[in-house]
Amino acid sequence: MFDPKIHLISDDLKRMVENKCERELCFLLLCDVIGAGSYSNLSIKKADRIAQEYNVSLNFVRAMFYGTLTYLYSIDQIFKRITRKDIEELDIVSSVAIRQALWQDLFSDSDIPDYAVVSTAVDIVKKYNPKACGLVNALLRQITSADRSVKDIDQYNPNVKTSLKPELFGILKKSYGQEKGVSIGKALLTPSLTTLRFDPAKISAEDLISELSDEGIEACSGHFMPCALTIKGSPSGIENTKAYKTGLISVQNEAAQLASVIASPVKGDKILDVCSAPGGKSCHMAEIASDDCSILALDLNPSRLELVRQNAERLDLKSIETETADSTDLSKFEDGVYDIVLCDLPCSGLGLIGRKPDIRLNMTYEKILEISKIQKKILDEASKKVKKGGVLIYCTCTLNSDENEGRMKDFLADHPEYKASSLEGMLPSKVKLDKDREISLAQGYVTLFPDTDNVDGFFISRMERVL
Repeated sequence: MFDPKIHLISDDLKRMVENKCERELCFLLLCDVIGAGSYSNLSIKKADRIAQEYNVSLNFVRAMFYGTLTYLYSIDQIFKRITRKDIEELDIVSSVAIRQALWQDLFSDSDIPDYAVVSTAVDIVKKYNPKACGLVNALLRQITSADRSVKDIDQYNPNVKTSLKPELFGILKKSYGQEKGVSIGKALLTPSLTTLRFDPAKISAEDLISELSDEGIEACSGHFMPCALTIKGSPSGIENTKAYKTGLISVQNEAAQLASVIASPVKGDKILDVCSAPGGKSCHMAEIASDDCSILALDLNPSRLELVRQNAERLDLKSIETETADSTDLSKFEDGVYDIVLCDLPCSGLGLIGRKPDIRLNMTYEKILEISKIQKKILDEASKKVKKGGVLIYCTCTLNSDENEGRMKDFLADHPEYKASSLEGMLPSKVKLDKDREISLAQGYVTLFPDTDNVDGFFISRMERVL
């Protein structure tokens, strides 16, 4: 039986990287995710490590890999429409080779001839499951020769248009209506660009842009955060730059940066970050408070908590301490003593689908219900730690209103000691305002959207303890 994990750890992987066998390499990476259930970021890292040894760029492999995973639902539905077959009924070698080929045919920016799409896929199948060559060849020829209108996702229902299975698109539709849901879903087909956060106390935007340019990385101002830069092109190599190694920059989306701004830490504040890894918000809050505060960063996973320590050390921040803890039970920490408690909690992650296509494959309504229970437990626990007059920041990287404003409103109904704290005047001037957003700001929360704000989908709320 074909086992992608064996191939991914064998000398074959080195051979493919060294000889630039890009389509075969991508095929094995996709098999690792689709067939073996690996996470996409972990699979691509296996190839990245070897590519660095041979100084080989994986930009094409990365584009094909993430592109195929992103459009997987649409590809499967178009395949079924044309062939009248369910692609899931094929063996893993055939199904992955076909999906990869169809991404090239349907969604790649490259103008690849149909015969080349078919022949390269068949060559791969010939190596890993030769008995399936004839079937794969016939199916791909049937699809590539089909009328282009049948292969246009905009001619299909909203699920195919957005490449979201019905239960996930249904969440967007329920939360924002079908038109807005489609707009969000289509925006998530293209991941938001990589964003850097910098500390203006250490370097200006102009000097940082110049320094990055000297190392071959082109950057420009962010969309609305004054301390953000957007990277143009591939984000690879950022961690090897002098700016990163010397603590001038961190990689963090503007939407996530806004959470620390809304927390508004000041010198002397005592802060608790209950699900802190990898530490972006803890470090940002420390920077905002000029590293003159006390931040306790918690996380359940010790290895991920190590990332918080490493980031704080790299940024030369002294105000952050870390401790392993399960935030569903914070009884060992003192109640009512923190000026700010930040809860960036586990969620369905729908706002990150553009950069984490695994969510499209693996997230289900049942999983969301289980995550929702955890959110409630952590919020209830964390709320005890805020002192009177302090604030509780609740944020997620999802666009599910039940996990966002729904969770906030349920919390406020159960906790009369808290009230929503208006966000009016707290957002950077470049954040787009409309009537709906102005209403939400008055009610203590804001939702950022990939289609209108050009950032990850993100929810931030601010609640003040009054009793």
